[in-house]
Amino acid sequence: MSDIREYVQSHDIFCHHDHHYCYRDFDAQRTKCDYRSLLGYADTDLLVAASLPALQGPLTDAQIAQWWRYARTTGYCQAVSLGCQALFGLAFAPENAEAISAALQASLAGKTAAEVYHYFVHERARNVWTICDSLQAMGLGQALEPEQYPGSYRFTFRLDELYSMVDDGPIATLERFTGRSIQTLEQLAAAVNAAIDLFAETGKLAAIKIGMAYQRDLRVGQPTRAEAERAFVRIRNRAVAWDGLQQHSGAADAATGRALGDYMFHCVLQRAADDDLPVQIHTGYLAGTWGALEGSKALHLIPILNRYRTVRFDLFHASWPWCSEFGAIGKNYPNVWLNMCWAWTMNPAASERALYEWLDAVPFIKIFAYGADTLLPWCNMGYTLQAKQGVTRVLERKVAEGVFSERTAQEVADCILLRNGLVLYGLD
Repeated sequence: MSDIREYVQSHDIFCHHDHHYCYRDFDAQRTKCDYRSLLGYADTDLLVAASLPALQGPLTDAQIAQWWRYARTTGYCQAVSLGCQALFGLAFAPENAEAISAALQASLAGKTAAEVYHYFVHERARNVWTICDSLQAMGLGQALEPEQYPGSYRFTFRLDELYSMVDDGPIATLERFTGRSIQTLEQLAAAVNAAIDLFAETGKLAAIKIGMAYQRDLRVGQPTRAEAERAFVRIRNRAVAWDGLQQHSGAADAATGRALGDYMFHCVLQRAADDDLPVQIHTGYLAGTWGALEGSKALHLIPILNRYRTVRFDLFHASWPWCSEFGAIGKNYPNVWLNMCWAWTMNPAASERALYEWLDAVPFIKIFAYGADTLLPWCNMGYTLQAKQGVTRVLERKVAEGVFSERTAQEVADCILLRNGLVLYGLD
């Protein structure tokens, strides 16, 4: 083992992105967790291997056994194999399904949810800090109940429906959380700020998260207040159409609906600028299948990066498959950090190439190497190992080629694995 390999493998790591359940939700399903719970994103590769447009219900044992052999070489499946072997000493294979399930349940037996998270996230995966993107609206549910997560977790404010409203659901959500009546555009903007205030008071707010690439493209216009007000009235009356989602009221109404989403995007970005809150944005590949990838390029955000120059943008997922473009953005925009969360498992080889390139172009203080992007704590092990393997190979190559000294390679590892995250999120 090289010195840099040993150094990286034993290093604590900052998890920039996860979706972990709160303790209460975890406890509600823990006894049902079996070997399938290690699959994570791999279930979609099994679906692709089977040439199925969609699954009707969860994967069966027979389906996993049939399709695993063809998908086991992908990054998603490699993460499953790495984690299973490291945690339980078992290869993830159909013939080991019963033994894996038994080993997992044995590791949970007698432990509280807090102890389970500590064991898998802290002790085994060595994820010392986690930025959690809650599954509940805006992240407020968990953030307001700090006993529901480890003290090392911080949370994001996320309400993507603000940017792609097709009805007044997001407005109702804000009314419920803030106790405010929202009858005007001005009241909507005030309620968003009130919700962020409520979140900030917990001391657990880390960032604004924008994942709107799953609902719409990343191109954001600059609508007038009048255009946004017209759209608000239509949506409040539940009669809006949304470009790309609904076409019931015609193209004119669709454009007006888009105007409100873009207007609210700017309201949220201005709040981030006022409070010096980092903004995480999903770019690149989309989870699942049939995603509208053409709208998810980070390049679409360039007008926003230019306009909000004091906002610190934490851009996600290496924007794979547009990693080289992503590196150019990191080099050109001082307000951008390049985040490799989830990228290592989407495509380990492409992620290695990306990091190798970026280290020649972007100051390494602006790169984040890891985020698991998982639901369950034991899944972090495989994703952590994938990231560390990739970082190791890149740094070993730089040392072997004489580009880096061992000392420089270690400094780079320190920063991209841990220190850069501590600094951006004020946790150092």
